[in-house]
Amino acid sequence: MEKDTYLGIVCAVVSAITFGSTYVPLKWFHKGDGLYFQWVQSLGQLLVGVTVALTTTPAPIHPIAMLSGMFYSIGNSLTVFIMDGIGLAIGYLLWNTVTCVVGWAVTRFGLFANPHQYPKSDWLNILGVVTVCVGGAIYAPIKHVPSKVRPAPWSLEDDYNKDSLVTKEVSMGKRILCLFLTIFVGFLYGNFLTPINYIIANEPGSAQDVRAYILSYCLGSFVTSTVIFFIYACVKKNTPLVNAELSMPSIVSGILYGIAVTTFFMANQHLDQVIAYPILSKAPGIIVSLWAIFLFKEIQGKKDIIQLYIGIGVTLLGIAFISLSKVEF
Repeated sequence: MEKDTYLGIVCAVVSAITFGSTYVPLKWFHKGDGLYFQWVQSLGQLLVGVTVALTTTPAPIHPIAMLSGMFYSIGNSLTVFIMDGIGLAIGYLLWNTVTCVVGWAVTRFGLFANPHQYPKSDWLNILGVVTVCVGGAIYAPIKHVPSKVRPAPWSLEDDYNKDSLVTKEVSMGKRILCLFLTIFVGFLYGNFLTPINYIIANEPGSAQDVRAYILSYCLGSFVTSTVIFFIYACVKKNTPLVNAELSMPSIVSGILYGIAVTTFFMANQHLDQVIAYPILSKAPGIIVSLWAIFLFKEIQGKKDIIQLYIGIGVTLLGIAFISLSKVEF
């Protein structure tokens, strides 16, 4: 398929903004275990998948392409737990650092049957990935102020004012566990495109436009999310933690995520994954950081804010190196 660099850049910008804003609608509400949210969010994604299928020429539903959605849903079922433990900005920035390395490596070295992709300047590309990872390391020690959320129905007492906000304390053990879970989630997210790339590269006659597989991706996400929620409901003996106030924000979050994934796939196709993946896995973290500082006040104190800005600056430098690696000097 012919590549359109300008379309790739536009898709990258849209993807960064929507990825970075996906969890914003949910921040004011108690998400419980996060499993009701991830199930309803998958419905929002499916709406986007159906819309894309109606406006393009979709490929038949492909089980391998559905694996992309499965990878996402498994990771997404853990993100609320991670964000509660280490914060929206820090969690997002850390798992995206792992995503950056994994997504870059699978195409740079042809892992998991992905086709090899080589930048014009190999040393600049590697330097950029390393610099982006250094930026991620700078984020890790930053402390976050736990978000204030509306109390969930199961936590309300008779004399409790439902419109008040409560703050959740986070133990050190949970924080450490969340740091390890970010690695697993980052690995899953780093292989978003692996199943679809495999189909495009290895199956004769397969559709070359990545948009043809968006519906398969969304169905894979929805099926996996439904199975996860069903198992969760069984474990909870048909009393899952369901906050009705999450319903609309979760659907909006899913629509944002569906748009983000669609433009993410398109940007990777038009800019090459070895270039686009490191950029698109880190740029949304900058958007998230801005939300965390200016809207949610998650990061406070001069030292932590300066440290965050330094991390963002290092990340932007890495993105610049990666972008320049596409240019032939």
